[in-house]
Amino acid sequence: MSKKLATIMAVLVTAAWGSSFILMKNVAADVPALGFLTLRFGMAGVILSFIFCRQLCRFNKKTVLQSFILGALLSGYMIFQVLGLRDENMSASNSAFITSLSVLIVPFLSAFLLKKSPSLSNWVGVVLAILGLVFVTGVYQGIGALTMGDLLTFLCALCVAVHIIVADKFLKESDPLLLGIGQIVAAFVLSLIAWSIQSPGGFMAVDYTQTLILAIVLTAVFCTSFAFTGQIVVQKYLSPARVAVIFTLEPVFAYLYALVIPGPTGTTEALTWFNVLGSLLILGGMIISESGLLSRKNDMILERM
Repeated sequence: MSKKLATIMAVLVTAAWGSSFILMKNVAADVPALGFLTLRFGMAGVILSFIFCRQLCRFNKKTVLQSFILGALLSGYMIFQVLGLRDENMSASNSAFITSLSVLIVPFLSAFLLKKSPSLSNWVGVVLAILGLVFVTGVYQGIGALTMGDLLTFLCALCVAVHIIVADKFLKESDPLLLGIGQIVAAFVLSLIAWSIQSPGGFMAVDYTQTLILAIVLTAVFCTSFAFTGQIVVQKYLSPARVAVIFTLEPVFAYLYALVIPGPTGTTEALTWFNVLGSLLILGGMIISESGLLSRKNDMILERM
């Protein structure tokens, strides 16, 4: 796969992920978090296993173990995300922007694990993103504006960051397509076990409305089968920095979808200057952090001195 094709695929993956926030928000109160994830990952696992049935014979013990580790992290961050969206004060776009903070967390988590100090660009990016969150979450009105949904979604962002680091390590050893399929099947198995323990007979207790079925199908086909597998594949051909910058478009897509697709109350999200300002600050912070622009300029200045 060429870098150009991988870049296009990464943008499409980001656009697919952006649609998942409003889709999950619309059914968050109708089905348990574990139930929705079980149905979503189960359908995605069946689709991928059917399409790539010939490749499944290449799985070995190491790939299966790595798939379950990635699947556990994937399940973790999806559960936190769905639980966060159940908060009536958490909008789909806010969830997307807070989740996307994982891009900024990665270099600092890598510094803790790999003993490598964050760059100047990383620090500036974090400062801008935190300032952006002040506007997006409404903290400028007072600390009371923060909700449990904000906290749960931030925990989701932490899980996403760990998933990115672990996936990058495993990609050096294993086939990206197998890891992409394996993590989704593993996430289904883990979600099914947890849901069965939490609510025996949960499949029969769910009210399969037209809205729920549509959300399951769309998130299974586009946001899971295509997007999560595509993420692993493009990480093999693009640098982490390039991938991270492209993925900063996710909350932008989520915001655009939320502006035109009605939420649970039947209304679309309002376009406010505070949300726009906060969104631009977060995006700017992510781009500066992952592009390393300030760090390169700083190095050039030091070389001239």
